[in-house]
Amino acid sequence: MKKKLGIVILGIGVLVFAYFYAHIDKNTYLYDRNTDSAELIGTGIPAAGEEITQSFTCAEDSIDGINLKATVIGDVGNVGLEYSILDGESGEAVRTETVPGSEIKNNKFNILKFQTLKGTKGKNYILRLSESGSGDYAGISFYLSEREGFQGKLVVKGQEVGGDLAVRTLTHRFDLETFVVLLGILAFIAGFMNVLYRMFQ
Repeated sequence: MKKKLGIVILGIGVLVFAYFYAHIDKNTYLYDRNTDSAELIGTGIPAAGEEITQSFTCAEDSIDGINLKATVIGDVGNVGLEYSILDGESGEAVRTETVPGSEIKNNKFNILKFQTLKGTKGKNYILRLSESGSGDYAGISFYLSEREGFQGKLVVKGQEVGGDLAVRTLTHRFDLETFVVLLGILAFIAGFMNVLYRMFQ
């Protein structure tokens, strides 16, 4: 009886652990996820007063940030990157944050967070990127995929460009796939340990 009770308690503990572990930052691609990294091209550095905007329709109930691929050019110690989410209908900024250029990882995807924006599913938004302190030889450039028709309109320095910005929105939520995969791994380990125990008993 005690053995069965112990197994039940262990099982409940595993389920609780897997449930909390499966709350992750879920990426939603705003570009074709089948795009190879070698296919991505640079946008160039936006100078003061210039912007890069990407319109999109949100597929999740909330947004907690973005995952943006960028490259650092020159000394960015005095460069600031401002990223904003604008309401697609009114154009009003609903979230705006700034990150120092020195914190941007070169040629990698950078996770940039902001206060959770809720009730977003099915609504139209615009991601706006701008920089302060940048110049021809110092600043942050971004990447885009030239594969068209995946999201909304991409505008780089006032010019509409075919393709989409290499960026993903982040939503911190429970992910069923992660939950199931983790349970499968834990079940396999438990089964393997049980077989070893029986072999050497």
